[in-house]
Amino acid sequence: MTRAFSPRRNRAALRALIRRLGRNRRGVAAVEFAMILPAMLAIYFGIVETGQAIMIDRKVTQLTRSLVDLSSQVSTIPTTEVGNIFDAAQTVMMPYTSVAPKMSIHHIVIDSAGVAKVCWSEQRNSTKLARGTTVALPADLRMPNTSIMMAQASYDFTPVVGWIIKGGAITIGGSPIYMRPRLGKAGGSASIEQVERSGVAMCPGFG
Repeated sequence: MTRAFSPRRNRAALRALIRRLGRNRRGVAAVEFAMILPAMLAIYFGIVETGQAIMIDRKVTQLTRSLVDLSSQVSTIPTTEVGNIFDAAQTVMMPYTSVAPKMSIHHIVIDSAGVAKVCWSEQRNSTKLARGTTVALPADLRMPNTSIMMAQASYDFTPVVGWIIKGGAITIGGSPIYMRPRLGKAGGSASIEQVERSGVAMCPGFG
């Protein structure tokens, strides 16, 4: 015997089904987790990458300080010693050694008029400054007839998760650190105390 069609009965069954589905919480947690997982991963990897960048920034500062410190405590730097200075200073970057840092050392001489110019410059993975190039030093460092060592270093940090921090490598560092020669020798036309680079005429006399 076929049951007669009853709209009232069908509506009651539909309401009962809706109530039953409303009470059933199975799978809700999985759906919620799937919704918040991308945000959680982004936050986690963002914290990790930021921590890495902060540590590298500290290492680069230590590297720059080591460069200027090592180069300022001698009276003459021979050619073979230049490589040793870069090698020794670079060790402070461990364990961040997958990328070679950019390093440069510049010896600046300030003439009687307070104009600062490059006497000699050395680099590794970076760019030299040409002899005689005028350098903008902070006002308190431009003491006439003196010299100063200037070092710079930077590191190209590429985040592991590129879709969180876009744009490829991020250059960390690059700010100069200065230090006066501690065992300099007088030389050049004005007998200014400076760090001599073997094979390079002392300054002034930037030709």
